[in-house]
Amino acid sequence: MSLKSAEWFSRNGIECSRVRACNSGFPKHLHDEYVISANLTGVEEIWLAGKTAYVKSGQVTLYNPGTIQASRFETQAVEFISVHIPQAVIKMLADEDNLNSPHEAPVLREGIINNSRLFDALYRFATSARLEWGMDEEQELILLCGELLETPALLQRSDEQKIYLVIEYLREHLSVKPQLEMLAQLAGMSKYHLVRFFTRHTGMPPLQYHMQLRLHHARDLLRRNVHPLDAAIMLGFYDQSHFINAFRKVMGTTPHHYASQVRSGNHKLPVP
Repeated sequence: MSLKSAEWFSRNGIECSRVRACNSGFPKHLHDEYVISANLTGVEEIWLAGKTAYVKSGQVTLYNPGTIQASRFETQAVEFISVHIPQAVIKMLADEDNLNSPHEAPVLREGIINNSRLFDALYRFATSARLEWGMDEEQELILLCGELLETPALLQRSDEQKIYLVIEYLREHLSVKPQLEMLAQLAGMSKYHLVRFFTRHTGMPPLQYHMQLRLHHARDLLRRNVHPLDAAIMLGFYDQSHFINAFRKVMGTTPHHYASQVRSGNHKLPVP
C-alpha cells in the first residue's frame, strides 16, 4: 500500500490537498462538501453510482455532498489535487446568479468531466491557496465556482460599459493593488459577476489584468532610462525581487537586462 498526501492545507474554510498514490485506494465514503479533483498524472479508477470508470490525466472529477464514492490506484503512480468547497459557498454564488432555491445548495453534474477551463480554474485556485495569495485566491475561487455552475456570462451593453469603467480605473491606479470589493462597487456588480464578466470580456481576471498594465508601464519607464529599482517603487511593488520575478515571467528577461539591452542600441530585444 502506498498512499501519500504530499500537501493538505486550509484557507478561509476551504480545504485543499495534493495526493500521490499507487497500489492503494479509498473505500466507499462520502463528504459533506463538494469535492472537485484534477488528475495531474496517471489513471484513477473510480466507483460512482454502481459503475466503474477511469479518470485520466487532464480530467476532472466532481462529487456532490453526500455522494457515495470510491477510488483505486494501480502500480502506476497517480497524482491529483482536490478542493473541498462547503455547500454554503456554492449556495451563496448560485443565489447571486439566481440559479437556486432559497433553501438548498445546487446539485452539480458529477463524475468525470472533460473541461480544460474547469481543470485550469481548479489548478489555479489550489495554487493560490497554497501560496497564500490573498485577494488573488478569492478571485480564483469565484472563477472556479463560476465554471462549476456552468452558466454563460453574457455581457449586455450596459455591463460592457461597466467593464470599461473598471479597466479605466485600473489604468489610472497602477501603483496600488486594487481590491475586488472596491472594483465590484465601482461597476455596480457583485464580485462574482465582475470577475466572470471581466474575464470573459478581456481574457483574464481583473487582478491579473492590472498586473499586466503595471508591467507594461514598467517597460515604458525602463525605455525612458528610469532605474529598475525606481520603476519598482513607482509602481508599488513591495520589494525588488517581486518586481523582477513578475517582469521576467511576462517579458522573459529581468528588468535590468531589458533596460541594458534597450539602452545599448543593439536591438537584441525587440521593442514594439
